[in-house]
Amino acid sequence: MVQEPPEYATAAHLVIQQGPQAGKRLEIWKDHTTIGRSRDCDIFLEDISVHRKQASIMRTATGFVLRDDHGKGDSFVNGKSIREQLLKNGDQLLFGNTRLIFYGSEGTRPFQLASSRGRELHVMKRSNPNNSTIANLDLVSMRGTMRSYEVLPEMTIGRSRDCDIFLEDLAVSRLHATIHQLPDGGYEVEDHRSSTGTFVNGMRISRYRLLEGDIVQIGSTRLTFRRSHS
Repeated sequence: MVQEPPEYATAAHLVIQQGPQAGKRLEIWKDHTTIGRSRDCDIFLEDISVHRKQASIMRTATGFVLRDDHGKGDSFVNGKSIREQLLKNGDQLLFGNTRLIFYGSEGTRPFQLASSRGRELHVMKRSNPNNSTIANLDLVSMRGTMRSYEVLPEMTIGRSRDCDIFLEDLAVSRLHATIHQLPDGGYEVEDHRSSTGTFVNGMRISRYRLLEGDIVQIGSTRLTFRRSHS
């Protein structure tokens, strides 16, 4: 079996829309991902109306397939009971009282997580000698690949190639978020009404002042905010 390069990922995930864990993002990073109320499942749903072993999502040559594992006909895709169903981006899944939306790649085509354009733009800018603080975003992919980007005074993040950090991920909006430098030298991240949201430390935000060690999640990409003083 040929493995994908570490800088690539499928970007498939679920976002809980309704239920006890509403707003939580759940990554699909295995070829066979189990879902249920058992803590042995890859995706654990805290919902007493969900079976201990409810369903599985399997990665196949044609895409991600949802399979009902309990056999009671109570796994639903877009309101219809299923036994097996090839999932499409935006499909609505329902298990018990937990409603989720599936976000996936186009088939099994790998997605590049980020370009280095932000870093290249920074090289062309003159640094401010009065500002002795440098901020970095450390990017970590689902497969553990790590890169670091020096933060610009105004830095855009999204699926458009015009963005300073380009994320090739269907779960990311064309202009998803912006990081602004504040007058006091701090930084703020702003979400641009994206459909899947911008999260900081697991909390969905519209605007948020970044602090040392904060983890920003956009699509399948996680960026850790770091500050160093010269």
